[in-house]
This record gives sequence, C-alpha cells and structure tokens, in this order.
Amino acid sequence: MKIQAYGTVTITVNTPTGKSKMKLSYVALAPTFFINIVALLRATDNDIHFDLGRNVLYHLATGKTVCYAKRLGGY
Repeated sequence: MKIQAYGTVTITVNTPTGKSKMKLSYVALAPTFFINIVALLRATDNDIHFDLGRNVLYHLATGKTVCYAKRLGGY
C-alpha cells in the first residue's frame, strides 16, 4: 500500500441534520485502500465507530449517527 500524503484535511459530510464540515487530523491518503485506518483508530479512541452495514459513523455510547459514509469504488 502506497501512501500519497499525510496530514490534516477538512471534508464535507452528510449528517442527520444536513451537510457539515469535519476535520480529520493525522490521516494518511492511500487511494487504493478502502478506509483510512489511522483516522478510524483515532475515531474509535474517541468513542466514534464505523458501521459497515449501515455505512455510518456513530457515537458508541449513544448510538447517534455522526455522519453517513459514501462508498467510493469498492471495499
């Protein structure tokens, strides 16, 4: 897996209340990999988890959806 870039990025996400900005820090861009492992591990450390079946990020403690994930390519 080749990493093309590493750093911070701000993305637009779809949330239950509409579009919102989300800042991702300490992430690596590896276009051939389906998910950013570094960002996912950091999110999990902050009680935010990914549900592959529903394609959402959610708070584990409350079950509330943080944002919807969009499938780009395949995984």
